Amino acid sequence: MTAPSASPPLIGVAWPKADYIASLERAGARVRVLDAARDPLPAALDGCDGVLLTGGADIDPREYGEAPHPSVELDAARDNYELALTKLAIARDLPLLAICRGVQVLNVAAGGTLIQDLPSQHPSPIPHSITEPTNAIAHDVTIATGTCLSMLLGQPAMAVNSRHHQAVKDAAPGFVVSAVSPDGIVEAIERPASTFCVGVQWHPENFIATGQFAGLFQGLVRAAARNSRH
Repeated sequence: MTAPSASPPLIGVAWPKADYIASLERAGARVRVLDAARDPLPAALDGCDGVLLTGGADIDPREYGEAPHPSVELDAARDNYELALTKLAIARDLPLLAICRGVQVLNVAAGGTLIQDLPSQHPSPIPHSITEPTNAIAHDVTIATGTCLSMLLGQPAMAVNSRHHQAVKDAAPGFVVSAVSPDGIVEAIERPASTFCVGVQWHPENFIATGQFAGLFQGLVRAAARNSRH
């Protein structure tokens, strides 16, 4: 008698767009869209095998002890929900992939800081805010050898898109920087002590048609599948 196949792992995602969901589903996951009003924490993560943090508005700098720069655009309700969700995911060791704003949420939730406004606080000829088309290449990133990110993508450097005006400044305790841009901006961080905890500053979901960043979503889903069997 053939044993029944395991259900695909369930990934919790708040504030998703279509490309995020499609990327997860293509990697073999089921998706649970988390709504801050409908899905209170911690119960919202019960049954989830992993978490994806998505792009969006800035994080209130007061969360890391700084006064807001005039350029900062805030969403207090989203901050409150995603920071709590991230802390809970780390505490539960749920596999986690964080994208753009998501990597910033991850870093702040774990005790790190951000550059609030790249144009004024880290001037550079390297573009970090090309909005259209969404998969437009902005610059390369150099990937640190021996990191989870390196294993997922299998290359020492990759060309990425970029649309952000903030970035990781001081990586949170327990995290390592796993990719940087040519001007020294942190482009990825990860937490080696976790089963899977990786954040990238670019938008890999926008490359679903070409698949060069599919390894990020596949890595999350593989880790979540292992988690679901435990």
